[in-house]
Amino acid sequence: MTKSAIICGGGISGLTAGIYLGRMGWDVTVCEKDAELRTAGAGLNLWPNGIRVLEKIGLRPALEKTGVFLDQYRTFSSEGELIAVEDVKGWRETYGAPLYGVHRRHLSKMLSDALGRHNLRLGHEVASVQQDDAGAVCTFGNGETIRGDVVLGADGVASAVRNSLFGPQEFSADERVRWRGLFNVADVHADPKTEVEVWGTDGHFGYLPMGGGKAYWFAAADGVTQNVEEVTGFFGGWHGSAVPAIIAATNTSTIIRNGLRDFVRPLKNWSKGRVTLAGDAAHPVLPGMAQGANQALEDVDVLCQCLGSYDGVESALAAYESVRIAQVAPVVKGSRALFDFEGQNEVAKGNKNPLFDRYHRLAERRVI
Repeated sequence: MTKSAIICGGGISGLTAGIYLGRMGWDVTVCEKDAELRTAGAGLNLWPNGIRVLEKIGLRPALEKTGVFLDQYRTFSSEGELIAVEDVKGWRETYGAPLYGVHRRHLSKMLSDALGRHNLRLGHEVASVQQDDAGAVCTFGNGETIRGDVVLGADGVASAVRNSLFGPQEFSADERVRWRGLFNVADVHADPKTEVEVWGTDGHFGYLPMGGGKAYWFAAADGVTQNVEEVTGFFGGWHGSAVPAIIAATNTSTIIRNGLRDFVRPLKNWSKGRVTLAGDAAHPVLPGMAQGANQALEDVDVLCQCLGSYDGVESALAAYESVRIAQVAPVVKGSRALFDFEGQNEVAKGNKNPLFDRYHRLAERRVI
């Protein structure tokens, strides 16, 4: 008998889980609360640990058409001094996959196309989740109910599925803000296959090519939290670096503000019975290590492996969370640490970017 899964959330992890389980022979329904797929965030940085999951389910050809595999990662000071160069061209040999940049909207379309429109329900906001020995039932705000063998809450930081399992959670009080904007690489003579970070004494700025001559920038700084004029004024003063030219080349209508939060205390469990969580619903993570989507993809990989290996859904979910809770905890901690701007500048004196050491140790879980 074919098993069925209800996936709540049409983001990167939810769509990928739907594709993965569908290719394992499951009957899959992905439910998204919005009337269209979420595209907030401009660009997305996928690291080898995330790319490996997508390539594992046959999406490499689609990835090559959708975004760009990167060759180099360069780090500068806000005065324009070159701090470090990381050659990432050989990462397929080192880590089994490359570093990748993509527009979130284009990635969402790629994944939804692979999932199939018949497996996607838009305008389905979770109202309640119930379960019994035979299965689980999601009831949606539009009155529809769907029954399945398992329910996955991949519905983001404000997860309704998580709240139904564990109630409201306490988030960090020191809410961070990250700004993002879009520009054309040719307007600033940027290398279309190089990711760049720029560090100042109380902030950081970076940009990521996404293919098609486009790139997006990301920025955060102490006290720069309220409006576009603050961010353009602050980073427009980083003379000597490429940042003022990028700011000048950015149409301000593309600049968006994202509030960032993680949990004060991580969840001790992600599952109850036939219902479990993945991605930001399970473990909100600051973008210091660019691991939010990548860790969510790893969640999906382990979850699907467990569902394919265990006879019972509850046993599979218990195995899944026992593996992933331990793996993701140091990444969440390391991602917060990289918002310590003064600490970054201390490391910069040694001409290295701490991101790569943390990625190697915490995301790839390798011993140096």
